[in-house]
Amino acid sequence: MDTSSNTEADDPSTDADDGSVVDEAAALHRMHAHVSTADYLTQMWERRSFASAMPLEEIRTSHQDTLLGNVWHLVNPMLSVAVFYLVFAILLQADRGIDNYVLWMMVGVFAFGLTNRSVLAGATAVTSNAGLMRSMRFPRALLPVSAVFGRLLTFGFDLAVLVVVAVLTGEGISQRFIVLPLVLALHTVFNLGLAMIAARLNDSYRDVQQLIPFLFRLLMYVSGVMFPVRQYVEDADAPAFIRTAISLNPLVQILDLYRWVFLGGPVDLSRTLQFVGLTAFLLVFGFRFFRVKELAYGRA
Repeated sequence: MDTSSNTEADDPSTDADDGSVVDEAAALHRMHAHVSTADYLTQMWERRSFASAMPLEEIRTSHQDTLLGNVWHLVNPMLSVAVFYLVFAILLQADRGIDNYVLWMMVGVFAFGLTNRSVLAGATAVTSNAGLMRSMRFPRALLPVSAVFGRLLTFGFDLAVLVVVAVLTGEGISQRFIVLPLVLALHTVFNLGLAMIAARLNDSYRDVQQLIPFLFRLLMYVSGVMFPVRQYVEDADAPAFIRTAISLNPLVQILDLYRWVFLGGPVDLSRTLQFVGLTAFLLVFGFRFFRVKELAYGRA
């Protein structure tokens, strides 16, 4: 019995009628190939609902087993403010020379906390979704985007508290509030760039997510969260490394922008422009840095 015809028939590369099999294999290869940035961004836009559905569900279920439920999104930051006020305003008297210290400090705590939470969530965005990545095909950059978007949503509770406190303390709602969406957008882009960098680093070195909280605790004291730090930059007697750390810290500029919106505080235009440039650089670099390992995420 001649089996040569059967063998040839079973080989898709020798049978013109089985060209679809070859096309299928090629398609599979292209699915895992590196796509252009434009195509990648298009895929992200087409799956934008994916990036919003995850954080919305996370917010809905985050405190469902507690008595107060989602009220904790308001209670947590208020408790932090109460502790910081007790330590820095009452015990250390760091409020001297600052009008409306309560609102001034609340802006610092809330805005700084948004970056802290966004970067930490970004760091774990890939490592905590390994199963999802193995079961679904989607642009992996949506994971840190989703993490940052989720923290931005909860920041809405903080903004609501700030507006109420601004009214109650006599600051009111000024025309500067028109600029708040721009400040928030700039802050979000900054957080996203850092989150993407942290996501890749933590995928390679899981110690990163353990180090991030300690890093932000250090940054808190050179960012002007609870007390003004600009005076140290101008103080010639201050240690050089402290003055350098403060002058190069972009979080100082972020807090200054928020405080300008809510309190009319001073803003350095040249530093603001530098921060805008840094934010654009972080987003581009973070995106490219994250994409380098696109095909490796979820395979470990």
